[in-house]
Amino acid sequence: MATFISLHYFATGPGQELYQYLCEKGIDAALWEIPFSFSMRDHCRLSVFQGGKHWQYECKAPKGPSVWRYWRELALTRSVLALLREKGFPVDTYVGNGAFDTLTGVREKIDKTVLFTIDYAPMAQPAFLRGVYRALDKYVCERASAVWNLSPRMQEAREKDHPGLKCKHVLTVPHGTHYIKLGDVRKHPLNPESLVFMGHLKENSGVDLVLRSLPSLVERFPNVSLTVAGTGPAEGELKKLAGDLDLNERVSFTGFIESHEELEKIICSCAVGLALYNPKKDVFSYNADPGKPKVYLGCGLPVIITDVPLVAKEIEARGAGKIAAYDTNSLSFALTEILADYKKYREAAEAMGRDYDWEKIFAAALDDLWAK
Repeated sequence: MATFISLHYFATGPGQELYQYLCEKGIDAALWEIPFSFSMRDHCRLSVFQGGKHWQYECKAPKGPSVWRYWRELALTRSVLALLREKGFPVDTYVGNGAFDTLTGVREKIDKTVLFTIDYAPMAQPAFLRGVYRALDKYVCERASAVWNLSPRMQEAREKDHPGLKCKHVLTVPHGTHYIKLGDVRKHPLNPESLVFMGHLKENSGVDLVLRSLPSLVERFPNVSLTVAGTGPAEGELKKLAGDLDLNERVSFTGFIESHEELEKIICSCAVGLALYNPKKDVFSYNADPGKPKVYLGCGLPVIITDVPLVAKEIEARGAGKIAAYDTNSLSFALTEILADYKKYREAAEAMGRDYDWEKIFAAALDDLWAK
């Protein structure tokens, strides 16, 4: 088997995890990463594991208006596939993270082409692009060998948009964890009142809510602290808010951390993970299975999460965290509940993290794909 994975890059996600899994299993694999326009990278990268050896190829990322950039990205992807064939890398499995990244696999008629749906959110697009978004997704869905969805809600939303949609094979392949790999890193935190947020710092990410909640939380939890791991357009504004609230000694901003291993070490040193999706304004997370809660669980952290993604209900049902409303009082109550019996919540979080290890997730998905 030789697998080609195509995706758009901002930070580590399921595509990179699949590539790493295949490399560890000794299976030839190639990872093609095109940076998003808002990514800190300015180049495309092809990482290849072939015959037990690694090699890379890089080129400048297309710039300019969206239509021009998208056309150039498709052309580059075809060129990269041609390069791989010249290098004796016969692509027989193509996995695209989203309809656009899967389109080339469909057009090239690669034997097993998988649409790995990381998000399905037509309403997040500008109004004039929503029809194009839905049409492209439908086109790829009906021609791919298989559709992998992070959450069953994605397929439900698709079929609501396209009654009678005909997909050859649909499978739920949720976000996984590094629970097994983190066995030597995971440890009980020195400060049980240390909170962590990991992710893209943008409007409605929930970090502003946490910052505004901290002054009242200090009265109940004198050692409470917050680590904000990530970057984004709202970073400067959030730092200013922390300063205005006199929280600089309790809040630390790590900035962008490209190494997922380093990021997980930071998270493992904290006690409670925060995944506060705004139910009124977050149009991505309802249908998706966000990676943030799974990273926390893999690190052994109980999670405080709003009732937006489907996984929130499982987290609370399994005692691996608490669902909170998107407000200060509810956040404080959820934290109080977890800290009152931290050992119990910690054990439940680790158990859920173990069940979602990437090893189990990808073994099942690839067995299902290749068996067919």
